[in-house]
Amino acid sequence: MNILSDESVYDKPRSLKRSLFVGLLVSTIVPILLMGVSSYYMIYTVLDSKTVNGINSSLQQVKSNIEMSFRNLNYVSQQMTNRDLKLLFKAEKPIDKYILSQNVFAHLNLVAYTNPDVGLFYISNRTTKDFLFQNYPVKVDDREAPLPVLAIDNGVIYQAPHRTVGSGEELVFSISRPTDLLAASNYDIYVESGPDVFDQLLNKYQYGMEAVQVLTDKNGIVVFSQDEILFPPGAVMPDHIAGQRYQVLGSHYYFRAQSQKMDWFVYSIIDKRLYNNEVNRWAIYWLSISAVSLLGSAAIGWWIWRMLVTPFKKLHGEINQLSGDLASASQRPASPSRTKILEFDEVMDRFQDMRINLSMLMMELKRNEEDKRYLEVEKLVHQMNPHFLYNTLNTIQWLAKTKGQDEIVSLVTVFIRLLRYNLGRDGDLVELKHEINALNDYVTLQQIRYNYEFSVQIQAHPLVLGVRVPRFLLQPLIENALYHGLADVGSLIQLTVSLEQDGSMLIEVKDNGKGMSEEEIRKLLHHDIPAREKVGMGIGLNYVDTMLRVHFGEHARLQAFSSPNEGTTMYFRIPVQSEKGESL
Repeated sequence: MNILSDESVYDKPRSLKRSLFVGLLVSTIVPILLMGVSSYYMIYTVLDSKTVNGINSSLQQVKSNIEMSFRNLNYVSQQMTNRDLKLLFKAEKPIDKYILSQNVFAHLNLVAYTNPDVGLFYISNRTTKDFLFQNYPVKVDDREAPLPVLAIDNGVIYQAPHRTVGSGEELVFSISRPTDLLAASNYDIYVESGPDVFDQLLNKYQYGMEAVQVLTDKNGIVVFSQDEILFPPGAVMPDHIAGQRYQVLGSHYYFRAQSQKMDWFVYSIIDKRLYNNEVNRWAIYWLSISAVSLLGSAAIGWWIWRMLVTPFKKLHGEINQLSGDLASASQRPASPSRTKILEFDEVMDRFQDMRINLSMLMMELKRNEEDKRYLEVEKLVHQMNPHFLYNTLNTIQWLAKTKGQDEIVSLVTVFIRLLRYNLGRDGDLVELKHEINALNDYVTLQQIRYNYEFSVQIQAHPLVLGVRVPRFLLQPLIENALYHGLADVGSLIQLTVSLEQDGSMLIEVKDNGKGMSEEEIRKLLHHDIPAREKVGMGIGLNYVDTMLRVHFGEHARLQAFSSPNEGTTMYFRIPVQSEKGESL
């Protein structure tokens, strides 16, 4: 049962329209998916490598720039500690202190002038908190607050970005150090970067996308964060990113660079959505192309369907015409249907030829059936009340015999025999020898009628005497020769039945009369009905031609040729078969 069900499902007819669209969609979707997946993987790999390399390179540059900024600040602090400053701290006389302080102030002004990237700097007493020198005013409250320590190196304190201790709210880098790193000193130097340095060093858009930057000390403790909600100061950053290009944690990508000289870290943290934006843009582009391709495939499928359905409709119209009027179906239209597609136009032409041939064959069959019915009616008419005819002829024969009229007795005997053959009920086909015997009786009657003014010669090949032919196939030919081919003196009619090499039988009836014109032959062969009704027994050449077509096909048509004063020959060919149906 399952096998039958599977076969029935498999053999279920499918819609051409649906199959066409499915085939086009599959042939479009599969390549797009394969190209999309492979391209997505390759582009994702390329973009990922490109983005990672770009971010790491930028982060390394940020780390280097911060180190350089710290070195500049340290260099400025070193410039501030000259010989006059050291003498000033040791001087006891007021005049000496005044002169030395003026020299130090002039030197510090020169330092500030030659270092435009430096902002506020000052020298202060660690115990009294008094300022010896400062280039800008200092906010006392901010000065008292502890600054975030990023690293300490050789007595120099490197501070992470913080608000300036001077006037303003901008973020700055700064360092603090004693005036004398080698000897004990009660004085400190403070130097901070200019107001634009922070934006240049820690610009969160310098990676090509928005990033959060975090600075930590050597222990990974956050000392500065651009997003204090996600990464608050004092928090510890993950350490297992060491040795990797990046690390994905939660919804963020983590990138890190380490300052080997000062032992601190800078992090760049990027949201996944921002990181994948470029890949997502490509994915949207690919989806757009896919949608356009699918729409294009649907449009092409509709166009192909329209290109197919119109020829199918026209072909359906040609098929419907076969079931309509046969006369119109057998004629080629004045303006044949054209689909403007070469292959379909060729099919339409071949189908129109087939339709015309079929229609002509059907009309021919119909005509043959009508002729056959007509012959059957004639046969029935001729067979009406045959016993009355036989009884009447027998009475005539008896009376003639009693009167001693032997010639009349012989004539009636031949006529009765011919009449019995004519009204025979043993089918439409008879053996050729019986047809020749009946023809001899007919000739005998006609010779008596014409007082033996003509002679008939019959020659038949022995191998064809058993061939079955339609009844009264030969008599109309002899009859036609009597009416149209008798010569003035010595009239001769020759009937020849020969066997040809191709297995067909040739039957010829030739007279030596005056001959006929082509017009007369044409009228005879086109079955002029009034002329047929005037000939002999009323059967005529129309009967012969019809029986040939009915039993042997259109190629077995009755034909004729004639020459002036040389007579006329009527002939036809029919296939010959043995009793077993084999050709002789």
